[in-house]
Amino acid sequence: MREPHEGTFLTDLMEFGPAPTMGRELVVIVLNVAVVAVLFAIVGPTTVVWIAIAVIGVAMGVRFLIGLRGWNRAAAQR
Repeated sequence: MREPHEGTFLTDLMEFGPAPTMGRELVVIVLNVAVVAVLFAIVGPTTVVWIAIAVIGVAMGVRFLIGLRGWNRAAAQR
């Protein structure tokens, strides 16, 4: 059963902060990469698309690093 602070994968995708667990965050990263790949295939390689891909990549990396700190603390408290 889900805890009240845990959302769904859709809320994990839309939040600015990391998902509650590392596994869910990895799924979010994979889904984001898939969506970006589809949009890249539709729009094509323009400068704006490359900038957007870079911004999304940095945001996902920062989000993962922030989550990594929290997940390590949660594991240490167990």
